[in-house]
Amino acid sequence: MMEANTFFSNCYKEAREKFLAAADKSGGRVESFKHPELGPEGELLFVDVAYFGAVNNTNALVVISGTHGVEGFAGSGIQTGLMQQGFASNLPSNLSLVLIHALNPFGMAHLRRFTEDNIDLNRNFGDHSLPSQSNLPYEQLSDAIAPCSISFWHEIKSWWRIIGFRLTAGNNALQQAVSQGQYSYPKGLFYGGTSKTWSNATIHSIVQRYLHDATKVVIVDVHTGLGQFANAELILNSPISSPEYQRAIDIWGKERIYSTDAGESVSVHINTAMKMAFPKMLPDSEITAVALEFGTLPPMKIFKALRTENWLHHYGCSEFAKANKIKTSLLRAFYPDNNDWKKAVWEIGRKVIESAVVSFH
Repeated sequence: MMEANTFFSNCYKEAREKFLAAADKSGGRVESFKHPELGPEGELLFVDVAYFGAVNNTNALVVISGTHGVEGFAGSGIQTGLMQQGFASNLPSNLSLVLIHALNPFGMAHLRRFTEDNIDLNRNFGDHSLPSQSNLPYEQLSDAIAPCSISFWHEIKSWWRIIGFRLTAGNNALQQAVSQGQYSYPKGLFYGGTSKTWSNATIHSIVQRYLHDATKVVIVDVHTGLGQFANAELILNSPISSPEYQRAIDIWGKERIYSTDAGESVSVHINTAMKMAFPKMLPDSEITAVALEFGTLPPMKIFKALRTENWLHHYGCSEFAKANKIKTSLLRAFYPDNNDWKKAVWEIGRKVIESAVVSFH
């Protein structure tokens, strides 16, 4: 039995090499979608799809990594582990497995949560022909949440405003203001964009290419950063009264299912999340789409890491004395350098995928 740590990687290049090697060894059919930008060392970037099962299967299980770039190392480890341990070779004959690796390869390679155009991919699936949603609390705090300077006095003023908002409105209101998504500040945090980003268009292409015949689809999109260290939630954006919520309970049990619509989850409710778009992409299919979220650090540490890295990306430079430290802090905020955490991610991830497979019997 291989050690779980061997499934995981410390950079995009290593993660991709492990994923492709495992797919080749386990007999997966691989297709790669080339990204228009390059990696930090000038390397090519790809979204890679490994497909297992008969092409005419009407049941499909989809596992996605890297929707939020730097969060992708957990999902990549789960995907690689599944293939290395022979999971993909022992599927029911009526089920196809679709592994989508590094959906936001730019973010994963450059250690960013966001895409090449600073878009939060999981806030980019709304109808861009309609007026953008407003986020007034973010607008009030925009230059404190995503500052153009991190000088001592600028930071004093910024944090005074953030803490003041937190004390008057509460922790939940601050989380909502910061992370629900905003569409007015292209250099800000959690920017949803005004048109489809490249990764959004690519997942649409992948869905039409591999899932157009599927009538029953379960989707697990792996994320990190929210919740207690090494704890996991399966998050839906659907109401608790919905058939999708009941299907998720039937698959994984009520103790692990959390609805953002009902306020159960560590995540805020997001109307423009990718999970909400799959039923529109596959209107004739039964869709059960969840985010598998693994906890890492306390929320304020996550926020500080995101905030400082965003400043570095837009206003700093790679030669800045603390650039490497800032990037490493962001990486460890979403991918702890801790063997126990990786072991928990693998074991929980494997069980989640195994339960999904059982649901197709």
